[in-house]
Amino acid sequence: MRRWVTAVRLTLGYLATLLAAAARRPFRAPARPSWSIGDEARATFLRRFLHRLHAMPVEAARPELDSVPVLVPGALLRTRRRRGALSGVPVTWVTPRAGAEPRLVLYVHGGGFTLGSSRTVRDLLSRLALASNARVLSVDYRLAPEHPWPAGLEDVRAVWTAALAEQGPSQIVLAGDSAGGNLVLSLLLELRDRREALPAGAVLLSPWVDLACTAASFQANADVDVLERDALLREASRYAGGGDPGQPSLSPLRADLAGLPPLYLQAGEAELFRDDVMAFVARARAAGVSATLDVFDDQVHDFQAFGALSRISVEAIARVGEAVQVFAPVPKMAARG
Repeated sequence: MRRWVTAVRLTLGYLATLLAAAARRPFRAPARPSWSIGDEARATFLRRFLHRLHAMPVEAARPELDSVPVLVPGALLRTRRRRGALSGVPVTWVTPRAGAEPRLVLYVHGGGFTLGSSRTVRDLLSRLALASNARVLSVDYRLAPEHPWPAGLEDVRAVWTAALAEQGPSQIVLAGDSAGGNLVLSLLLELRDRREALPAGAVLLSPWVDLACTAASFQANADVDVLERDALLREASRYAGGGDPGQPSLSPLRADLAGLPPLYLQAGEAELFRDDVMAFVARARAAGVSATLDVFDDQVHDFQAFGALSRISVEAIARVGEAVQVFAPVPKMAARG
């Protein structure tokens, strides 16, 4: 019951923000010239919502975040979801109702290492499954501050190992957003160092690649992005558990990137992480890694999660689906079957 009450309150809050943006528009230019009223309302609402979440204890913020409603649930209705566990780690399977090709996307959600779950990104997972024509396996790893590094990484690795028992690595693509993107890269670097099997590729949506948060875009986009640098630094400290958040094992931007599988990355031009993502791609390419980057004009952090409310979000997930299918093409025998 509490979840439904929270969902209704958040929906009404978003609609009020949308109406306020429409009322102000004749008198005030939007924060970004190309923003529609909807773009401005989403950014304003999310900025306020995340600011309130970060002011809460994590035990109160987590159910609040999970209660955010999906206003256009078309993708949810076209997929099946099943909760379960692999190697003792809670997971959620998402599969298109029309069936999927024999590939798997192992997804790691964001949330600053302290918040978020498979439920938080349920719409994104459904749209990803449909766009990539694949099964999606989402990992609910342990969160900080109760479980600092490397607990979350250990959980992601455990699920990866379990997934390999039934699916070859050439048919698995790792994917993650924000802090989840960080965990994906940390897993890839660990697998490479141990000379273990690597996935067919990885998709990184606005990944948090440097927990030190020192890039110029943290100042340039401070007034428009939905994230705040101070809150990010607090989350990084909680995740590091007293260690240095800038060390290469926690900040992949600072690691040796040679030997990674093909990567596809997305970032918003108006987000705090923009410069770090661009620097990461440059370093990966210099190390001989195939890395493709799409930067979407005027988009804020994790815009891919806006769903059917945003044309750009729909386009971004369509590109992700294409990348997944390029990384893990259907074997000819499976295609004939």
